[in-house]
Amino acid sequence: MSTSKNYGFTFNGHHSSEFGLKVLNTKSMVLPAKTKTTVQVPYQNGSLDLSDLYGSNTFGERTITFPCRLDIGYNDRDRLYNTWTKIVNWLMNPTGKRELDDDAQSDFFYKAEVQKSPTISEMPSFCYLTIEFQAYPYRFHERADDLWDPFNFNWDVAQRTTIDVDGSSYLNLINNGEIAVTLMIETDSKLTLTLNGDTFSVAQGSTNNDEIMLNPGENSLMITGNAHATFDWFEEVI
Repeated sequence: MSTSKNYGFTFNGHHSSEFGLKVLNTKSMVLPAKTKTTVQVPYQNGSLDLSDLYGSNTFGERTITFPCRLDIGYNDRDRLYNTWTKIVNWLMNPTGKRELDDDAQSDFFYKAEVQKSPTISEMPSFCYLTIEFQAYPYRFHERADDLWDPFNFNWDVAQRTTIDVDGSSYLNLINNGEIAVTLMIETDSKLTLTLNGDTFSVAQGSTNNDEIMLNPGENSLMITGNAHATFDWFEEVI
């Protein structure tokens, strides 16, 4: 099994290469499956599919497996077990899902957790480790600021996300993801926001309210007040 040169992943504040791990070319991923809810109707063939009751599909989690090589073997057991202990603590200490960055997908990140114990196969001068992550089904894409950030023409949309309001102003925001996501707001004064027909009072400072959601596609905003406001969000795609 060969390794991918300079390839790895970042999790819990560290890159895999910091521990001497080299990810093998046999990395694998199980994509999330649809979660189906069906009801058997009496005296009817087949079943009634209720999966899209709320207008969108739901998915189970995805599994990402990183097979790795560590160039320390049982000929140097003390060093091997000290390194192995550091790796296990790095992977297993977090509670709940954390950001996982795969070097192969620099424009996206996952929310993932190592739930199963990593496995190790020892050889005289090296060993193999297998690390399995359970991840939220959707990948996260950080929306690019087309003035300052690298722009991905496959995903990013050039759009206005900062506004100065004196009275009432209108703004159109495009969520290029597949599901509704939380709209994050930064404002230097309180304002009133009407988004897709719903009205919200927004306090001065940072707001990250799960009730203020940006639907996939175009979203019409009316902003009322006297403030400088910035809007941001993470897009989610399978």
